[in-house]
Amino acid sequence: MKHLKLGHHQNIIAINGGQHATPRKGRGMEFNEVRPYQIGDDLRHIDWKISARTQKTHTKLYSEEHERPIIFLVEQSPSLLFASKGQFKTVLAMNACAQLGWASLNQGDRVGGCVIGGDRQLWFQPKRQTKSFNGLLNEGTLQQHKISRPGQANPQAWSIALEKVKNLAHPASRIILIGDLLNLDQRAWYKLNELARHASIDGLHLTDPLEKSIPSAGLLKIFDGNGELNLDTRTPQSRHAYQQHYQQAWLTLKQKFRVINSGLSELTTTQPSLNQLLKMGWLRK
Repeated sequence: MKHLKLGHHQNIIAINGGQHATPRKGRGMEFNEVRPYQIGDDLRHIDWKISARTQKTHTKLYSEEHERPIIFLVEQSPSLLFASKGQFKTVLAMNACAQLGWASLNQGDRVGGCVIGGDRQLWFQPKRQTKSFNGLLNEGTLQQHKISRPGQANPQAWSIALEKVKNLAHPASRIILIGDLLNLDQRAWYKLNELARHASIDGLHLTDPLEKSIPSAGLLKIFDGNGELNLDTRTPQSRHAYQQHYQQAWLTLKQKFRVINSGLSELTTTQPSLNQLLKMGWLRK
């Protein structure tokens, strides 16, 4: 992990969201290096002299003159205690947080945040010290162990956390949301819209193949945390309706992230999180 760095916010938007690169948020930029052009790089930073000499497009990289706080909001709720194969979403969330957090520390960023969805929200101020980030990871593990059975998430958990982020985030901050994200309520989206005016926001939606499509398995009884629901999987129509329900929710979520110029990616339970984060540009070597 020591050789990995956090992927650029602009690249995540360009690669995963199909959007143009957004302006960098920050007070000042300092020249860092020149490298071959990559999708999502700011066209204004192309080095035309080197590009002409090498016959390959190169771009100048700039780093912000001050440390960038990285704020993680990572979900550990009963709704994430699920996986049809691979790892539970609760484990996937903490693995992704750990890998992204250590990569951020590797490049000199300050890292902090909180775990949401449990019985408390304990905040860790963004710092460069590993002790603070270890505290966040330990809190996540503690909250994870407290989840004894699947259930529904607290619908207000995200909005409460996002309200507190305003006191931690300044214009150079990058806020990373890791969780289901389909359960963000209207108040949470209002807070995200406010934060997106001055900070970079990226989201990792955790998913499982069984949420996207369901096999023909007869009449199923599903427990949602409060009671049982009957799901008829015997007909193609019912299975198609099930698939369409998820696809519509996912498309709606992507559109909402586009509106606030934020990056959004899916992270599945079936593959190691590190491989996925590298492939999607969230981590870079």
